[in-house]
Amino acid sequence: MRQRLSALALAFFCSTAALADEPRSPLSPAEAQALFKVDPGLKIELVAAEPLVVDPVEIAFDERGRMWVVEMRDYPNGPPDGGKPLGRIKVLEDVNDDGVYDKATVFADGLLFANGLIPWRDGVIVTKAPAIVYLRDTDGDGKADSSETLYQGFATGNVQLRVSHPTLALDGWMYVANGLRGGKVVAADAKGEAIDLSGKDLRFDPITGKAEAVSGPAQFGLSFDAWGNRFVCDNRHHLRHVVFPDWAAQRNPRLAVRQVLNDVPIDGEGGHVYPISKYWVTSTLHSGQFTACCGVLPYTGDALPEAYRIAAFTCEPTGNLVHAEIMEPAGATFRSKAMREGVEFLASPDTWFRPVNLTVGPDGALYVADMYRAVIEHPEWMPVELKNRPDLRLGEDRGRIWRVVAADAKPAPPERRRIAPDADRLALLGHPNSWQRDVARRLIKQDSDKSLPVDALKALVASDGDSLARAQAAWLLEDAGKLTDDLVATLLHADSPRLREQAVLLAGPRVATAESVRGRLLALATDPDAKVRYQVALALGGWNDDRKVAPLATIAALGVNDRWTRLAVAAALPDHAGDVFAAIGGRLPADTTDADHLALIRELAALVGSGKDPQEVLRVLRAVLNSTSNAQMLASLDGLAEGAARARSSLERLIDELPDNAPKDTRERVARIVTQAAALTADGPTRLVAIRLLPFAGYDAAMPVLSKLLVDDPSQEVREAAARALGSLDRPEALDRLIEPWRSYMPAVRRAAADVLMRDPARINRLLDAIEQGKIGPSDLDAAQSKRLLAHADATIRERAGKLFVRPGGRREAIEKYAPAITAAGDARRGKAVFEANCATCHRVAGIGVDVGPDIADTRARTRDALLTDILDPDRAIDANYVAYVVATSDGAVYDGVVAAQTASSLTLKRPEGKTEVLLRSAIDEVRSTGRSLMPEGFEAKISVDQMADLLTFLKDWRYQDGAVPLGR
Repeated sequence: MRQRLSALALAFFCSTAALADEPRSPLSPAEAQALFKVDPGLKIELVAAEPLVVDPVEIAFDERGRMWVVEMRDYPNGPPDGGKPLGRIKVLEDVNDDGVYDKATVFADGLLFANGLIPWRDGVIVTKAPAIVYLRDTDGDGKADSSETLYQGFATGNVQLRVSHPTLALDGWMYVANGLRGGKVVAADAKGEAIDLSGKDLRFDPITGKAEAVSGPAQFGLSFDAWGNRFVCDNRHHLRHVVFPDWAAQRNPRLAVRQVLNDVPIDGEGGHVYPISKYWVTSTLHSGQFTACCGVLPYTGDALPEAYRIAAFTCEPTGNLVHAEIMEPAGATFRSKAMREGVEFLASPDTWFRPVNLTVGPDGALYVADMYRAVIEHPEWMPVELKNRPDLRLGEDRGRIWRVVAADAKPAPPERRRIAPDADRLALLGHPNSWQRDVARRLIKQDSDKSLPVDALKALVASDGDSLARAQAAWLLEDAGKLTDDLVATLLHADSPRLREQAVLLAGPRVATAESVRGRLLALATDPDAKVRYQVALALGGWNDDRKVAPLATIAALGVNDRWTRLAVAAALPDHAGDVFAAIGGRLPADTTDADHLALIRELAALVGSGKDPQEVLRVLRAVLNSTSNAQMLASLDGLAEGAARARSSLERLIDELPDNAPKDTRERVARIVTQAAALTADGPTRLVAIRLLPFAGYDAAMPVLSKLLVDDPSQEVREAAARALGSLDRPEALDRLIEPWRSYMPAVRRAAADVLMRDPARINRLLDAIEQGKIGPSDLDAAQSKRLLAHADATIRERAGKLFVRPGGRREAIEKYAPAITAAGDARRGKAVFEANCATCHRVAGIGVDVGPDIADTRARTRDALLTDILDPDRAIDANYVAYVVATSDGAVYDGVVAAQTASSLTLKRPEGKTEVLLRSAIDEVRSTGRSLMPEGFEAKISVDQMADLLTFLKDWRYQDGAVPLGR
């Protein structure tokens, strides 16, 4: 079923928040301003409005204090066929210096869906998928007369999911958000390989032209705090910190990286919002939550009160509000909570208020770009019958830009709102307002190929002055290749932990060659600041020397409760993983059962297992055999087995390949450990690990234990684990044991057993035999499993599956046959049972099921006939984020699912029931998109026309069964 989320979603379901009297939009700027509710002690001011500006989606200020505005006037569908694109870039000026802009010049027009810009030299760099372009004014008349394509190949499609937010970072690179759809990007001269942006963002150097993929991705929102931490957002995630760099994953092919982004807010995905408007969202799952996050911005200005210096803001145009979070350090990253519980930073009852982007201005104030539209949702996510609704472009002649400042703030003087041509740019690098710092740094960089004040920058780095100014000066020197090792070593001794953190980043490329830098870097392994230690671990990954073992073990022990620190240590160990594993034993309590401690043990052992080095494996096994802690022994063995599996090996093979100096009874002793642990009566993670490892003990020892657990144990988790472990025995008798009690299995155990029976063609044919013999029903397989069989590479399997799972006649005939279900009354309660049995493994409605496939809880916006088509013809329109992929590994195994994450070293598939599979790229033979939905055709084989009517009724009307809201279709 198709996704219905939008990046800037219109709404269809009423909030439960207290509603203000609904104004009769559209309102004049003055009327709209009077209705805003903003935090106490603040005020909101109008900066510009229609007709001066229309449909603003991004604003930026140049050194002259002029405001550059991108107008997305062609939103949402673009110009009529054959018509000229409507997008514009305008330059706004405050002629009388009263803080309100009163003159507009069209710098460039005819731009199709331009959405972002940054001033650069005599023009602007503009994001305009499929390209990034440089528009210049070469003759000084205020209008672009030159256009140069810098990079091309970004994905197009939905205009909300495109490259955006060009931002010059502290490190001298220009970063852009890829928009979630990726692309294969090349420089305009087509030299060099295409850069694959799947799951990543891009950074480039506008002077040298160098470009590379970086961790991400971001949708429509990318910004940095004062110290270079990058924050992004997407529809449902309002504040994400990009923690783990892609270059670190590239260093270690053993490493399986599940996540590179941290959801900073404590309330996680969706969060909570408190609109004061009568707002609607397309999915009832998202009522009272974020659905259209955009324009994320950590506040780095100086015009708001001190409390906001640690705030981060996010626009939520669906709810007609701007949200504020207060951040605090948390290990290598941050955590945050809403600034005021139950009340938004900025909100309006005016449903046309559509804040989509934020920035800090020359005066340090917070500026808000307001598209001011009646409908903000893109038609791609609307039902077919609403795609041509007449109000889609209401507000196309309007737009506002607002400024939020302290209530007692006076207009900033003219000199505060610009940088004079003769200004001391180096002095501005320490300015308390980020705009002055950022523009000064940009001006220095963009002139660096002609003249760079190297001596002055070096003096600033070596001084004991402002830490931010010293960090920026250091990065400007590094960017130009003028930063010396001695200066880096000096910064590593800085009093400021944030400056030390930057120094460690600068030291990373020098760790293998500069002894003065390396010595200090190693000493920082015990730094009291967690972020410094995290960066030290990453930096040590560039040094292949056993002298890094002790500091990495120290960092791991000090940061054991921070998963990002543990990941950084693992990333630094393409070698020496066994040494660090051995060293960590003396730094953790001998009898610890702490979950984070065991996670560290397991993660380090997994690196050893995936490396398959006999001596390293022996170090881990010696620790296991000498341990008195059942939990630690099993964590170590579990890690070895997990790592071996990623490298297409096994724990058994690792032990078979041990060196000659290994204890001769190693296999027997390990088998005894897992057998005894599996026999424990208490449930819990340790027992599940033991069951997972039990096949290592051998068929004769494992088979009777697993057979009993499979059918008799009261814990469903244990029965599922037993089913998977039986599959690992790789004996025909074990597969027979899985099939025999099939009818007694609960659904989750059936799915686990079916997964085991689908690991290779031989097992699949055994499964199909059982279905043909009636031992297993075709409907016992879930949607994803049956689809795998129907799309299998083996023609014989496809043919057999086709006879068992698909009724003849094709999609059109299926839809025609089930058409009576559209008008039938149906019963929502019976439909709930149909949903639970057939849909809940991949979809979530009414609190039932898991979110693997697209959200289908937005059914209030879908007609019954449209829903029927979605169900019976799932491949008719698929969101790119939910196309199924098939991954084949070097040992012949095949996995399928939607791609949840990917890094340079690993790929994560999300599968039914919310389960994930992390695969190392080094073990992958092929990754192939099916071009189709994870949901199979042939769903009608599972239910009757009457059951379909019940299902449709449930999907449409489950919210309204109490009779409080009239039913409607």
